[in-house]
Order: sequence, then structure tokens, then C-alpha cells
Amino acid sequence: MDAKEIRISSKADYSVTEKRPEASPQLVHGEIQARVEQEVDEDSVYRIQVAAFTKMDPALDLEKKLSRKFDQPVFIHENGEARFKYVWIGEFSSKEDARSFLKTLVRSGYSDAFVVKETVATEGGKSTLALRGPGNLFRLSGAGFLFQPSSRTNFISIDGKPYRGIVDLSLNKNGRITVVNQLGMEEYLLGVVPAEMNPASYPEFAALAALSIATRTYALHNLGRFSSDGFDLSNDTRTQVYEGVAAEKDITNEAVHKTSGLAIYYQDKLIDAMYMSTCGGRTEDYANVFDSPPVPYLVSVFCAIESGPEKGEAILQGKHDLDQIIWADDASVANRNLEFARALGIIELPEMSPEFLGGPAERAEVIRWVGNAAKIAQKTQTGVAARDLRTRAGFFQYAAEAFFGSAEISRKISPRDVEYYMGNLKDGSSVPDSARPALCYLIQSGLWRPYPDNTVRPDEPVRRGDALSLLLRWVEFAHPEILRKGTFVSAGSVKDDPDSSSSINVKWGNRTQEFRFSQNPYLFRLDPGRTTPVTNLRIIGNEKLHFHVNAQGNIDFLEIELNPTGAASDRYSPVATWDTTLSRSVLAEKLRGLAGNIGEIKDLKPYKIGNSGRAVQIQVIGSRSSVVLNGYKVRNALNLKDTWFTLAREYNPDGSIASFTFHGRGWGHGVGLCQVGAFGMARAGRGYEEILKTYYTGVQIRKAY
Repeated sequence: MDAKEIRISSKADYSVTEKRPEASPQLVHGEIQARVEQEVDEDSVYRIQVAAFTKMDPALDLEKKLSRKFDQPVFIHENGEARFKYVWIGEFSSKEDARSFLKTLVRSGYSDAFVVKETVATEGGKSTLALRGPGNLFRLSGAGFLFQPSSRTNFISIDGKPYRGIVDLSLNKNGRITVVNQLGMEEYLLGVVPAEMNPASYPEFAALAALSIATRTYALHNLGRFSSDGFDLSNDTRTQVYEGVAAEKDITNEAVHKTSGLAIYYQDKLIDAMYMSTCGGRTEDYANVFDSPPVPYLVSVFCAIESGPEKGEAILQGKHDLDQIIWADDASVANRNLEFARALGIIELPEMSPEFLGGPAERAEVIRWVGNAAKIAQKTQTGVAARDLRTRAGFFQYAAEAFFGSAEISRKISPRDVEYYMGNLKDGSSVPDSARPALCYLIQSGLWRPYPDNTVRPDEPVRRGDALSLLLRWVEFAHPEILRKGTFVSAGSVKDDPDSSSSINVKWGNRTQEFRFSQNPYLFRLDPGRTTPVTNLRIIGNEKLHFHVNAQGNIDFLEIELNPTGAASDRYSPVATWDTTLSRSVLAEKLRGLAGNIGEIKDLKPYKIGNSGRAVQIQVIGSRSSVVLNGYKVRNALNLKDTWFTLAREYNPDGSIASFTFHGRGWGHGVGLCQVGAFGMARAGRGYEEILKTYYTGVQIRKAY
């Protein structure tokens, strides 16, 4: 942490000690204000700016590369207001020396580098760290201070946020306060694991244990990464997010304690245990993402259990009244609507048959069905005279006026609307004048569609199946909550019922509830553009459900949408799939620093696809030239969640691209352990060792201390 001023406190007594060998601790109770009391003496140095980024990860990658290649200090300078990360190299007292080294950089391929001047604190600066607190406490020091709680059960708070261990304050070269939390590895992890993966959303213990081991390994492998700045690890995504005591939870504390000292090794060396939120179903090779040599334990793997049943999965059984496909007049499959109409009680017959549904609806049937539908939709039925119901036109007029109300139709449909809609039907002129407003209302509301040949056929009789299918559609339009929505959690465990698939646990909102099935519910699979009747369906978790609960509280109608990422263990992530749209002008602005002088950006397309399907290289096409860029760098520049995406384009009337829509999967760099995937594997019954060995290839897990 880096600040100009902070507040130090504790709920109990604590001590403050100046960082001098002969200093003695002073007991304090209350809040201390620490601030930089004076500005430092300033001097100028010259550095070379190699690149600027909006994200920290690519800046760190370049920092490593430059440090390996050149014998010069490399810095990442952050511009707080503009939120840029500048990568600087060198520390020269004169501009001439800086320009001399600039030539070396240009010859090495960094043609966009340039000299910058930085004002820094000199050795003889006057900056002082000042403390003010209770009891007229006032202390000054250029060396800094240590703050220690009175016991292990008390904590030091920084700006009201409590931390375990010791808090170390010192002045840095920029004349600001560097705040370092000194504590043991296991205590540190208590504030890391819940900050990296929220146990309220992902409470599986084996997943949290796996993450505890991964974060411990990552920390051990990266100790000393910021030693030149006076600390080992940052508290943000440059290394691992750390939020201290405030983030701690009992379940993550237990996961850390029960895996104490365990770390991951490859050929007797600690691995760089990289991880990300969501991999989208498959991880990617380290070499492909970071344009670096291969790392044998960080290779592309599927994010799924290898075989066997998953804990809590279910095979659901369903029934159907109709054993063949029934087509509606608009050429859609009507089976779903017809069986739902029966489940709701729009039609009360004990059974339905294709012959019955294909026959003409009788007057008494129409009146009864419309009344039932209006009651189910909780609509007050309007008193409308039942005219000639033998024709389709007569049915549309009576049913629409009775269900929606003549006044509603009159408010919505003007004579000009009637002329417009009827004029766009092949036989619209044949529709009687009295039925036209009702039919136009249904068209405008999306509640009726013509035959595939664009006809109404107003004089033909209305078939029972068409009448019932339409009424069901109107019920759902007027009363959309008639079908509840949720996600499948697991097969239920109804007491005294040996058949676990007789109930399911459904999550809706923030609650999970168990629902029993009625005997043989109607069962459908939801596919894009179609609902398919099925007699059995295997569900493994997180499938979207639409279901109806009858008066007895049981599910009698159920639609299931299979997971869009299949059986991938990270299917529980809200960003397992995602969409982002960027206009071409915004995209061009974001890529300007990466793409260079290629002219006006015209298009962008994947150039090289990794083993997972990620765009590990992306071609940016400009009006002057094209350039192939690292996909991960493009992802960071565009602020995309991942590089696993397909592209769709919207075009201007002149044929130029107006915008790009990225249909993506996953969130993060895609390398190493998938956090939500670990949750999915744990939920399926896998232990932390199997989880870790799935994502890190060929590794061993053993005690590091």
C-alpha cells in the first residue's frame, strides 16, 4: 500500500516503535494519524519509457523481459489519474546518457521508446514521517515505525481495516508512505483465499482447500518479487489479492489450516501456481498466452471430471399426452403449448389426441377455454358477445376481445394500424372489418403469426389445437410469472422416499428450495428456437429451469435448458459465457498504443488459435498495414474478460464495420487452476488433490514446511 496519509488504530492497546536499533516501544491506546510532514528535496533523473499499458499484467510481463535482457533497473510507474502503467528502464543523470541507451533499445526492437524526465527524492531530502495521536503523542522519523498489537487476538487496523501481525510504515523514494503488513504465511493466506474466491458463492470445501494450496505455492514461489520496494508481495492482482482480517471466513480459515504447509512441486521445485476465475471449459498453454517458453505443468487441459457420475446429478422422467408432433398454423411445433394448456387446466379433457386437436373447435369449447385462460391469467374477462365462432376470423375477434378487452384493443390500434398490418398479409383484405382491430392487436403484440404462406385464411374453421396453443401463449404474455425460473442445484432427498429423482433442489434468487414432482410431469428440453418433448433427461448442475407448480406444490411441467458450456466444471460461473460490444472507433482508440502506425483500423480477426480455442494471436487490419499482436495483450487493452471468443460484426450502410461483438467464454488469462472449475469439480465429489492435478500437469503435492 502506498499513501500520503493513513490512520492506525486497534481495539486494544498496541505499541509503536521507531525503526532504530536503540528504539523502545511506546504503548498506545486510540487512533494515530501518520502522514508525510514535509516534501522531500528534489532532483531529476532520466529514464526510457518503453511502453504504456492500462493493465498491470502486460506491464509486469515487459518488466520481466527487459530485466532479463538489459543490465539496467526497470520500473513500473503508475499514473493514478490516467490509470496508466508506464514501463521505464534505466536511471541516468544526464539526458545524453539516456539518449545513448535509447539507441540500444531501438536496435533491439523497441522503436517506440523515448526519454522521460522524473523528479525523485535525493539522499539528503527533508521528508519526515510524522505521527500524531492520543495523549499529545507526536513523533517524527525518517526511518519509519513498527506497530504491533498487544496479543495475537488483537489486530492493527489501517484506515479502519484490521490486519494480523505487524504493520510497518516507511518513506519510499516518491516521498509517500509504504505500508507493509508483516505476518506469517498461514496468517497471510487467511486474508487471500476468501478475497480470491468468495466462499459465499462457492462454498465447496475441497475447492477452497485446493485454492489454499495454490495460493500458498504462488506466494512461496514469488517471495521477494518486490524486494527493491521493501516488501515481498503486493495486495492486488499483480500477485494475489489480500484483504486482511475483514475478508476472513470460517470455512476458508479451515481450508487454510487443514492444508497448512502443503505446496505444489514439479520435479522437486515449487511451481508458479497461476490461476484465474473462469477458464470457459478448457485452460490454455502458458507459452501461447504469454509468448514465452513452454512450462510443462501449465498446459491446456479440459475443465471437467474425467468420468463417473457427479454428486447430486439426476435423471428425470417425464410423460407426454401426444406421441407425435403437432404443428400449429404458423408452422411451429405446438406440443409444448398444448400440454402446458392441459397442465394449467385451460382444457379439462382426460386425454388429447391428434384427431381431436385437428378437428374444428366448437362454440361451447371456445367460450369455455377462453374463460379458463382469462381466469388463469388473472384477467377480468370482458363481456363480449360470442359471434360466429366457426371461422378463424370470428375466433380471433371473440377470443382477443374477451381476453384482452375491447377497450385495450381500441387504445392500441388505430385505423392506420389496421391498414398497415392488413395490407401486409396476402389475404388481409378478406378479413371482416369487425375482426381486423383484434387481429392487428395480436400481430403487434407478437401473439399471432400467419401461415407460412403469409395468409390468415379467415373463413376456415379454427382447429382445436390452434385455439389452445394461442390461448396458452396469451396466458404467458399476460401472466409471465406463471412459469417460475431457477437453476438446478441437485437431486432432492425427500424424506421416506427412496427415489431421489422424485424431487430437485432449485436455486432462484438467493434461496434454494426443494420441489417434488407430480407423477410423471411434462418434460421438455429447451433448445435455441425450439422446445423438444423428452421422456428422460440427465442433468448435472446449473441447468436453467422453467417450471410450473400446481396447487399441491408439485412440479407438473418442466423445461430444461442444457448448459451452454456442456459438462465443463466452471459452468457455475456467471461469466462462463459473456458478450461485449465495442464500436470500431472505441476499439481503435483502445488499440492505438499496441497496433502502432497502421493507419485507420478497419477490422480485427483471430490469427492463431490456441489449444483451448483462445485467440492467442490477433490480427489488426489498418488502412496502411496490418499487425499481428499477442491475444492476451489485446484482451487487456480492450478490457475483455478473456481471449476465448467468436466475433460478430455490425456494418454501416457503406459496408464499413460499425461495431464488433465478442461472444466469449471465461474470465482471466486462462492459465493454470480455474477457480470456479475447482468449485464444480468439488461439487461433483472430487478432492483437492485430484482438482490440483487436473489443472497442473505432472505435479506432486507435499509439505513445504
